[in-house]
Amino acid sequence: MKTIIPFCAVALLATTAHARVKLVALPERARVVVSLTNPEATLVEEERIITLQKGVNQVDFSWQAVNIDPASIQVRMLKDPAKVLVLNTSYPPNETALIWEINSPEAQEERVRISYLLQGISRDIVYKAVADPDEKSLALRNYLRLRNDSGEDFSDAEIRIGYGADFTRGIENGEVLELLSERLDNVAVRKELRWDAALQPWDPEYQKQTIGLPLSYVIKNDAASKLGAHTFLPGKARLFIKTGATGDGVAFTGEDWVELTPVDRELRLSIGQGRDVKVTQHKMKDEKTNVRRNTWNQNVLWDTDEEYKVEIENFKKAPADLVVVEHIPGYWKMAKTSDAFDRKDAFTIEYHLTLPQESKKTITFALNRLNVQGDNEPRSY
Repeated sequence: MKTIIPFCAVALLATTAHARVKLVALPERARVVVSLTNPEATLVEEERIITLQKGVNQVDFSWQAVNIDPASIQVRMLKDPAKVLVLNTSYPPNETALIWEINSPEAQEERVRISYLLQGISRDIVYKAVADPDEKSLALRNYLRLRNDSGEDFSDAEIRIGYGADFTRGIENGEVLELLSERLDNVAVRKELRWDAALQPWDPEYQKQTIGLPLSYVIKNDAASKLGAHTFLPGKARLFIKTGATGDGVAFTGEDWVELTPVDRELRLSIGQGRDVKVTQHKMKDEKTNVRRNTWNQNVLWDTDEEYKVEIENFKKAPADLVVVEHIPGYWKMAKTSDAFDRKDAFTIEYHLTLPQESKKTITFALNRLNVQGDNEPRSY
């Protein structure tokens, strides 16, 4: 049952200029577009054809039990916007309604577009990824789940979700729909282990912590990976891998949350932990230099001369991709390093390594931190 009473249009005579008149016959929607690109509110644009008399017409737009933001309602003339003009807008007291006064130079039909923000239509994104047995590519399915609790029914609505092609579908108040919105095959993927100096133990044997390293599928949202058409929106992802000699079966490998991933950025999906690669890090040197003292001969500012060694062992009978993440607070400069690194931000660097099977690797680097303040070190820079 429809709850929006969209239009009542009549000519205003001199004796009834301030009267509100309602007609029974109301025009149906000629077109409606529901835009779900903003998760906070749904933008609805509906077009209707109304009959206007010559002179000033009163057009009534009212809604009952529908979660419309009244301040967001706008009207625009489409057929003859230069001549058909909205003179003013009024809001009757104690009613969910408004009245436009529209001036028309002659009796005619006018196509108008009404837009407003509507609460109560929720959108969830669910991803399903099925990796090939060699885990170098996967099939990705994108499902859209819509729930309409707005109080309004929509039939044959053009639905825009911010990616992929628009589609036309009706959704009634209280209805829940789940639709396959995107199908992607042969998406390039790589498995990657990640050791973060701020999260993992530096010396697992000494600290008696035999934990694995986070293991993820990494997908780059670009054309080379057969993606890059749009930003990936946040949503839950369920991960599977094909099994059996012919790959007919699938096995569940994990569940993760897809973060907002723009084009040319990497999407990381956790599939558990890897225990075939061991990382041990030691600080080999940490000396104060260029010490500055106050009038009481107390150290207040200094530089540092630091050296680190990272020992890596790959026990797998296959190569492994590993990212070593180092965090360096404050102001610093790299003095020397055994391997090239990527600077992710002012305080984070990453070493991207491909380890041969059953191999060992050592990374060494030395850096100087500048203007260290010790216990007075700021928490952020």
